[in-house]
Amino acid sequence: MDALKVLSSLHCELKIMNARNIQLANASGTLFVRCYLSAGNNKRVRVDSREVSLNGDLSWNESFSLDCQGTKQTMDMITHGTIVLELRLRSNSIALFGQSQLVGRAEMSWRDVFESPNMEMKRWVMMETKKKGVKAPSVCVDMKIEVPSSEVMVVRKMNKWNESCGCCHGECCNNTYIDNEFFLIGAALDAF
Repeated sequence: MDALKVLSSLHCELKIMNARNIQLANASGTLFVRCYLSAGNNKRVRVDSREVSLNGDLSWNESFSLDCQGTKQTMDMITHGTIVLELRLRSNSIALFGQSQLVGRAEMSWRDVFESPNMEMKRWVMMETKKKGVKAPSVCVDMKIEVPSSEVMVVRKMNKWNESCGCCHGECCNNTYIDNEFFLIGAALDAF
C-alpha cells in the first residue's frame, strides 16, 4: 500500500463493544479490557476500559481516540505492529490491591485495519485462554483509522508522474502547484 509509506500522522478510534463466552466458575468481581497499542521504538501505550460487573450486561460501548504522529520510519513500525487485547478480571477479594487476573488474550495486526474497506473494521476477537475445556471468550471491537486530508493530498501528488515532461504534478505544468511554489519562493525572497 503506497499510502502507508508516506504517512506522518493518523487518527485511530478504538471502541470496545462487549464480551461473550465468559465462563468463570465461582468468580465475583468486575471485568475490563486492557489494550496495548504499539507506539514505535519498542514502546507501547496501555489503555484500560471501565470495569463492568460479571453479574450484569458485559457491554462497555467505550471509545478511545489516539492521534499518532511521527516520521515515516516510526509510522512504518506502528503499522507493522500489533494491538494486544486482554480481558481481565478484578476479583472482589483482591480489588484492594489493584491486581487483576488475565482471563484471555488476543493480538490484532494494525495491517488488518489498514487493509480493510475504508480502514474500518468491526470484529469479534477470540481470546486465547489457559483454561482447558471452556469456550474461548471473545470481545467485540470496532476500529477506524483516519489519515488527515493533507496527508491524503501528499499521497495523491506523489503517485502521479508524467513521463513525457518529467514532472510529478500529474497534469504537467498546467497545475497551480507550480504557481504556488513560485509565489512562496518569491514571498520568502521579498522578506529578506
